[in-house]
Amino acid sequence: MRIGRFLGIVITVNPFFLLLLPAAAAVGKLIPTLVLFAVVLWHETAHVLAALCYGLRVEEIELLPFGGTARVEDLMQLDPEIEAVVAAVGPISNLVLIGIIGILHAYYPCDQGWIEFLTKANLSMAALNLLPALPLDGGRILRSYLARGFGLKKATEKAALIGQLTAVVFVFCGLGGLYYYRSLNSALLIVIGFFIFTAARKEKQASIYVFMRYLIHKQRELRLNGVMMTKHLVASSDTVVGEVIDHLAPSCFHIVWIISPNAELIGVVTETELINSLLEEGIHGKLSKLVNIKFKT
Repeated sequence: MRIGRFLGIVITVNPFFLLLLPAAAAVGKLIPTLVLFAVVLWHETAHVLAALCYGLRVEEIELLPFGGTARVEDLMQLDPEIEAVVAAVGPISNLVLIGIIGILHAYYPCDQGWIEFLTKANLSMAALNLLPALPLDGGRILRSYLARGFGLKKATEKAALIGQLTAVVFVFCGLGGLYYYRSLNSALLIVIGFFIFTAARKEKQASIYVFMRYLIHKQRELRLNGVMMTKHLVASSDTVVGEVIDHLAPSCFHIVWIISPNAELIGVVTETELINSLLEEGIHGKLSKLVNIKFKT
């Protein structure tokens, strides 16, 4: 549901958010709940400002029952360093807000209970988002690190898997807490786990789409700039295209040297040819069929 614009960016709320408000009001927690969402908006605004500083286009900010997400239209994943910085800014902003609250409280004292509440809310937001699990900020930082060695697609799959495992741990901890302590916080853990699991699954499913856009983007960048850093790979002629694709890394154009089972050089395949083969024949095509420059053996 769309509720307005902020810095020219559409703000929407998840339907579950609308269910949370009357539930919070029923137990006398409406004001604290709204304050929490103000903290979430602060966190997401930090992501938006960081993305805008890099010239990225932010399409939407969605408020979820236990957090939020800023949807960047441009592929931030194309540059691991940019994704890491934009992701890290969120938790850092919560720590900055704690400092601001402390300074304001020193000059303009207010209720100590609210100060403690805001401090705990910001610390919890920062700590949760620093978990190395997609779609959390820590998971995006982890993906940016893994992408350098494993490539974008495999890095996304690994970070999403950690996200799903983290979600399962949250759910089991929540169930245990409900069974032994009948705690409302335990129920919140279950709901948070559900949202993390669902979002991680979406990230994993979208990885193919994102990956193809990323490869096509590199082709366009090479045509525009005329030069790009190169990374060389060596693969057997029996290797399928899908296995090589998993090793492609951002910000580099790849050249694959093809060798025979006897480790003799057969030929060369470029990244462009890998992409064309992927689009035409899928991931199971053999590299031996793609060799464009052959060497005598």
